[in-house]
Amino acid sequence: MEQIIAGASASPVDVNMNNFMAEVIDGSSQMPVIVQFWAPWCGPCKQLGPILEKVVGANAGKVKMVRVNIDENAEIAQQMRVQSVPTVFGFVNGQPVDGFAGAQAESSIKQFVAKLIASGGGGADAASMIEAGNEAVDQQDFAAAMTHFQQAMEADPESAEALGGVIRCLTGMGDHASARDVADQLSDEYKENKAIITAIAALDLAERAAESAGGLDAARAVVAAEPENLDARQELAMALFAVGENAAAMEQLLESIRIDRTWNDEAARVQLLDFFTSIGVANPDVMRARRKLSTLLFS
Repeated sequence: MEQIIAGASASPVDVNMNNFMAEVIDGSSQMPVIVQFWAPWCGPCKQLGPILEKVVGANAGKVKMVRVNIDENAEIAQQMRVQSVPTVFGFVNGQPVDGFAGAQAESSIKQFVAKLIASGGGGADAASMIEAGNEAVDQQDFAAAMTHFQQAMEADPESAEALGGVIRCLTGMGDHASARDVADQLSDEYKENKAIITAIAALDLAERAAESAGGLDAARAVVAAEPENLDARQELAMALFAVGENAAAMEQLLESIRIDRTWNDEAARVQLLDFFTSIGVANPDVMRARRKLSTLLFS
């Protein structure tokens, strides 16, 4: 997963009275600026600094980091009312909007940076990229969707929606192993997000369907010879789905419902609904299949 979201390393700018205005006050009108107050003798500063640089590097182009040595710049520290080091402020549009003091866990720093980016407009950018990615998924254009989701993760590395999109794209491209690798690395907190739940469910379905792909010709032959063999239709639907023939897969299930909607505890309808969720409710093939399903169920 780190290969998907990794960014360039960040080299903080050392700031003093001569360039504080340009780097922090003026600079934060272009992008959020993180200001770390530190001292050479400060042990916690040596722990915090590399973590800050790593997280800022993962958000390259969305946030900038600078450092202020309080031993050499006591006036700046006094103006900012810095009482201990390390102390960190986040500036947006020339004003401090957030901050913390003391060493912090990497997860907390990630949240701090993501919040700062969002307050500077990065959150809106990520949201629009995710929306574009979802639209591309609905059209089954997974290459374009992946680009949008990766851009969203550069803007907001903690975005569960973007991560879910990446899993859906890898699944749609047939790279189930990579999709599973990303999913397996997620924390329990991420796995409770709706976008992640949907993406993993789609991956589970694709993995099950892949087991049927080799039996496509055989299932097709059985259905041709025995049109009311609903077990064979179910197998054929999964095999068609596995090779990307989504519309044909859904047609098999619709025909099964037409023949006997109650067969095997409505297995065809349940499978069809799983297809709808996996493919995307705004997909044109899904919308057509939904209309046909409504006709069958309520006619």
